[in-house]
Amino acid sequence: MLALIGVTAIAALPPLNGFVSEWLLFQAVLQSPNLAQPGLQFLVPAAGGLLALAAALAAACFVRFYGVIFLGRARSDAARDAGETDRWSLAAMGGLAALCVLAGIVPGVLIDLVAPAVMQLAEARMPAQEANSWFTLIPVAEVHSSYSGFLVMVFIAISGGATAWLVHRLASKRLRRSAAWDCGFPNADPVTQYGAGSFAQPIRRVMGPLLAARETVVMPPPGDSAPARHEASTEDLAWSRLYLPLIAAVVAATTRMNALQFLTIRRYLSLVFASLILLLTGLTIWN
Repeated sequence: MLALIGVTAIAALPPLNGFVSEWLLFQAVLQSPNLAQPGLQFLVPAAGGLLALAAALAAACFVRFYGVIFLGRARSDAARDAGETDRWSLAAMGGLAALCVLAGIVPGVLIDLVAPAVMQLAEARMPAQEANSWFTLIPVAEVHSSYSGFLVMVFIAISGGATAWLVHRLASKRLRRSAAWDCGFPNADPVTQYGAGSFAQPIRRVMGPLLAARETVVMPPPGDSAPARHEASTEDLAWSRLYLPLIAAVVAATTRMNALQFLTIRRYLSLVFASLILLLTGLTIWN
């Protein structure tokens, strides 16, 4: 249950804190036409598009994350016989989950708490939210935008509870048995269910051009008893094209500068004299 709350929050689903934070960011994006700089008027909506893409990827990722880990079958005896952790650890996670819920239901209280720090950093703050009815969050003006996490929670609780009650009240209690749907693959071994590889494969294929992902599938022809093989490899272009050359340049520069530790006293005095001349010349130009 605690993991489900965390997954719901990070996937930005209402009425938790992740939805409130992204909703506020989108409200800022919608105010971009009021900016004085033309460049920001184009850049802020582009950032909003990237934010929407990140939100969609997060939702897709963590829905499958929860399904694979908590709704799948154990692949080993250790996983099958795993026990719950101690109460202190559960209490710590429960406190964090409660903060996710409270920050989503009454976000105005948290905004008013951090307002003094925001005022010192940005010299501006959101309007005070303490006087709003139904814990409504009004970042700009009530006629433009408003959100009440409390009312959304009440609506979800009532609609979800009513739906569950109707299903249990009106559904047939007759027991029906049938073979489980196996998608045309009758092997019910736990190894055949979704795992880490199948979890990452769709996203890896979508992001293939950015990750330099390569897949190789070897499928033997009919009658050949050789095993089928699937190989996948990815390359982080930011690491290989940006960070590795930068690291190599830093290592080369520091290696060459390491020779400064073994100079003679005359060369050290010459370096000090040259540095002094350089600083005086710079000071003269500056003045």
